Amino acid sequence: MTQWSERFARVEEIIAQAFLALTVGVTFLGGVARFSGRPLDWAMDLATFSFAWAVFLGADVALRHDRHVAVELFANLLPEKVRRGVRLFNFCLIALFLGALLVYSVQMAYLTRFRTFQGIPGISYTWVTLSVTAGSLLLLLTALSRIRREWKSFRSGA
Repeated sequence: MTQWSERFARVEEIIAQAFLALTVGVTFLGGVARFSGRPLDWAMDLATFSFAWAVFLGADVALRHDRHVAVELFANLLPEKVRRGVRLFNFCLIALFLGALLVYSVQMAYLTRFRTFQGIPGISYTWVTLSVTAGSLLLLLTALSRIRREWKSFRSGA
């Protein structure tokens, strides 16, 4: 990784952590307020917004660090060159799916531009759907870099 991409990855990780902390904090605050008889109308909407961003940014962080769930029971029985080919194929499928998700999420963001949150009037729901767009774009870039790395490994046999 270059120095720029390492910095970007670190910033992305910090933002994902902040959104997750915000989700937990707002959900807890909303629960306490509801228990005390003064519910916060905006709490669940803000928690939904921050959770969506935390999920998609966190998914990219996990993919970049190879932390996604992988069932490799049968793949580990294969010869090393075949395993590399399987990983390469899997990342190509992932990239294909993420490309489709990116296209459809842009369309969805456009369609939700006039929808507003119930508890937060004036804020468009598009900001939530843009988390899918941003996340799928970042995941696609990460998947493409993994494809490049796997291809080099597959070709060299190392």
